[in-house]
Amino acid sequence: MQSFWKIMLCFLFLHAPLAGANTLDDVRRHGDIRCGVFPDDPGRSAIRNDGRWDGFYVDFCRAVAAAIFADPERVHFVEVGATTRFTALQEGKTDVVMYSSTWTLGREDRYNVVFPAIYLFDGQGVMVRKSSGIRQLSDLDGKRICVTENTTTHATLLSYLERMGIKAEILFANGDTFFRGSCDAYSADRMNLAVNRANRADNPEAYELLPDQLSREPIGPMVRAGDAQWARLVRAVIDAMVLADEKEVSQHTLDDTVRRSSDIEVQNLLGVKGNFGKRLGLSSDWAQQVIRSVGNYSEVYQRHFGPKTAVGVEQGVNQPWNRGGMLYAPLFK
Repeated sequence: MQSFWKIMLCFLFLHAPLAGANTLDDVRRHGDIRCGVFPDDPGRSAIRNDGRWDGFYVDFCRAVAAAIFADPERVHFVEVGATTRFTALQEGKTDVVMYSSTWTLGREDRYNVVFPAIYLFDGQGVMVRKSSGIRQLSDLDGKRICVTENTTTHATLLSYLERMGIKAEILFANGDTFFRGSCDAYSADRMNLAVNRANRADNPEAYELLPDQLSREPIGPMVRAGDAQWARLVRAVIDAMVLADEKEVSQHTLDDTVRRSSDIEVQNLLGVKGNFGKRLGLSSDWAQQVIRSVGNYSEVYQRHFGPKTAVGVEQGVNQPWNRGGMLYAPLFK
């Protein structure tokens, strides 16, 4: 019996977070990133037929693992949903959640989480059938609109319709209901609409997004509040991918850039000069590992969302500022 309790005590010690340990220490101790992602969401996060996770958010999980371990495969993917994305962080089941979560101050306060960065600028939109004759939001008068109940999307839609004097019937349902023909329009975040169209519509070409945008939706990863070092590290990984994009450092140009670039920000980013890696608790070449493993921001976007994919959404504002977008990394100086 004493042997049994000794074994149990050892097990609990090995699997419990160390007292006072920060998340980076804990991650290194258990040897991988516990990254929360939503299952069955091709383009954003899903398991392929060969059993491998794939998607935009999945690549950001791998980017953090590459920065810490120089190995993008050191990720333990934890399936989370609309509610469990928050509780998984609170209960220590995940170290970071990469999900289509809108950054709001209320969520940070209510769930004791932090959004370290923005990796997608989105906005609420409306999708309709091309044959419907609906070309703008005012055409929704007298129509039925599908929306998910008790969400910020629902509240925003109601507010907009009331403000514009549009009298429409709201049907609490998801995209599948819309594609079956039970409503005339479907409202959600625009990227959500495009992903749904690509993966759930029998004939994606029969649907279009109206040009109107009802809200701003800054989408970002989430970490537990109270660990500034870990939040800074996750933010630095995303900023590194954005800066690399701005400076045209890609998987293909990385090695040549390391040898030839005289740009001080690029040198600091790639660890040729400076000590940013040490300040983050990482190796000097951490950003090289990120870029080599998953690429810069645009490489990730184009791989999963771009015009050559089933989702088929132009980058638009999700480009670096020097190409007309809203992505803006802090100075690496």
